[in-house]
Amino acid sequence: MALTEEQLLAHLEAETVPCTDLLEQLDALCADGKEVRAVEWAQLLKDTLIDRKLLDEAVAAYEWLALKQGTSPAIAQKELLHILATNRKEQKFIEPAFEKASSTEEAFLRLRHLRAMKKGMLCYNKTWGFGIIGRVDAFYQKVEVAFEKKGDHELAFSYAAVALDVLTDDHLMAVRHNKPDEFVRLMNDNPGEIIRMTLRSYGPLSLNLIQDHFMPDLIATEADWKKFWDAARKDLKNDPLVEIPAKRTDPLRLHRKAKAYDQVWFEKFKGKRDMPDVFQGLEEILAQKFQTLEPYMKEAIANRLAFAVKGGSLNQPGWIAQALVYAEQLGVEPEGVDCAAELTKLAGRDDLPALLEELPSRFMQAFINRLFTASETARSFLLRRLPEFGTTALNETIEALIRNGAEAELTEQIRNTVRRRACSPALLLWILRNEERAAGWQLTDKADLAFQTIELIEQEHCGAALRAQNQLREQIENNESLKSILAAMSDSQRRDFMRRISESPAWSKLDRQSLQAKTIKICPDLHEIVLKKTSAAPKEKNPRITSPRSYQARKDQFEHILKKEIPENSKEIELARSYGDLRENSEFKFAKEKQRLLGLQAEELQKALDEVKPTDFTGFPCDVVGIATGVELVYADGNRENYYILGEWDQDETLHIISSQAGMAKALAGAKARDKVNVPTSSGTDVEVEVTAVTALPEHIKAWING
Repeated sequence: MALTEEQLLAHLEAETVPCTDLLEQLDALCADGKEVRAVEWAQLLKDTLIDRKLLDEAVAAYEWLALKQGTSPAIAQKELLHILATNRKEQKFIEPAFEKASSTEEAFLRLRHLRAMKKGMLCYNKTWGFGIIGRVDAFYQKVEVAFEKKGDHELAFSYAAVALDVLTDDHLMAVRHNKPDEFVRLMNDNPGEIIRMTLRSYGPLSLNLIQDHFMPDLIATEADWKKFWDAARKDLKNDPLVEIPAKRTDPLRLHRKAKAYDQVWFEKFKGKRDMPDVFQGLEEILAQKFQTLEPYMKEAIANRLAFAVKGGSLNQPGWIAQALVYAEQLGVEPEGVDCAAELTKLAGRDDLPALLEELPSRFMQAFINRLFTASETARSFLLRRLPEFGTTALNETIEALIRNGAEAELTEQIRNTVRRRACSPALLLWILRNEERAAGWQLTDKADLAFQTIELIEQEHCGAALRAQNQLREQIENNESLKSILAAMSDSQRRDFMRRISESPAWSKLDRQSLQAKTIKICPDLHEIVLKKTSAAPKEKNPRITSPRSYQARKDQFEHILKKEIPENSKEIELARSYGDLRENSEFKFAKEKQRLLGLQAEELQKALDEVKPTDFTGFPCDVVGIATGVELVYADGNRENYYILGEWDQDETLHIISSQAGMAKALAGAKARDKVNVPTSSGTDVEVEVTAVTALPEHIKAWING
């Protein structure tokens, strides 16, 4: 029930004015869109408290007003001097609290610190540890503290307001000091209670500020913090007194009274139009674990779910995905929405891989499950597009397919992808990390996977694929993994493997030498290959050319990085800077790492665009196999294959176009009709084929070349 004017006046005339309760009810009025009325009543509350000389309550009421109205620190300071005019000692705290404060909110926080300081109270300073307040000298504006690490020391009010935490017995730091064993037990067994204690001690805090209280003194690494917070969040989600915001930068709050999720709340929820607020409301409903949903609840939920889906259709597919997951979790379908059709459309989107990577991790598995069960079309989309997914989405999709009885289809899809040498870095990484299961599926042998790994490391990738590519590189450079790979190879395969490493552009000179050294240590007889490679006379390089189509694609990629990704990354860096201490700011570190990778990628693309020249291949000879020729091959079993060899960036599997840098093209180079040539296979070994024809490029290939 909303606060009425009659109720307010009755409270103001009571013997004890419930200031905290009244301010909470004024907050509720603001949330209900009645901020003007709330501000007027807060002004009346403040004036009444001043008249009744209830100064602590009057300061609290004025703080609420100042923050709600955006009052400047200078004006707030003058008003506080007026409120505390009858108490000269209290006035002495105001100037130091507001001196150099970056905002009115910070100034009030510092003022609360100073006014709380009393003789005999426990306090804490990050540098000098715990101390006991000995004297608070308002005249000289100093506080004397006996620190355990420094002894007696005087601090100016302006410094004490920032550097000293005044501790009650139940304060986070007091419990840590007075009851260390109990504190350690809570950190390990009840992280949710530790977060509640933090909010009781410091008031509402954003997650970044909470993290600052724990790292690095209590929690050493980002990984340990994530584990701690995940456990705490799981507990806090079920606590009606804890408000966890949708945005990381908004504060967590610990309420004294639980929200009433009644018909009034659901009516307000139905009117929410900001999507993070809608999703936050759905999270709160889930956390209540209602046994049954009343009709008015279902109606409000269905309405907002439909709002999210319709809003998502305006180029925000992530909203649709989250809404459909919430719909399944709550057992309420969006109003007037064909969920199966929406899911099938999402499964067919070109940007589905990016959409999956952007979803919060707790949504990804549920959404993939929902996609899988939506329709046969959605299921086939998931199977066919496995090589496009990033590592996390790929892992979840594979597990969902196996869990839902589609292992046979999955096996066939991955087997075909491996056979066609069309694995993505993420898919090949999954195969290598799930070696036992992959072996049961009889995909290929370990030697072939090693050669495919080198091929993928040599390619250019970005985003999630680049991260997976780096993990592939680590996999092949790992000593134990390298031993296993070489043990699975024949002598000729090991020699080919060493040649590939020695010739590959994927490693810098130092990294290549390191990998060669590891390989030679395992197989000393491979040393001669490195010696031959070093002493061999340099060969004339093939001309670096490609089709106009492929050249334009690389140019578009380069311009996209320069004009879109780098400017967006700059904004991410600036936003991350605003979160606070850069030393412990994970968002800032991630954004800066992304900046570095984008810079390297742009530099490499620019260099390649300078060195590789576009050509339509007019006038190229076609008497022997080489660039700008078609070639027909016959294998010993009678199987025939056609290839069209173009420039180094050209490839199209459906048209049988291969790059001049492909192993097949290099093996066939210079061959004539009726020649027999050894060409590479997917197993890493060579087989003999007969060249039955060498031709000029047909018209449909010429059309492809020019895009």
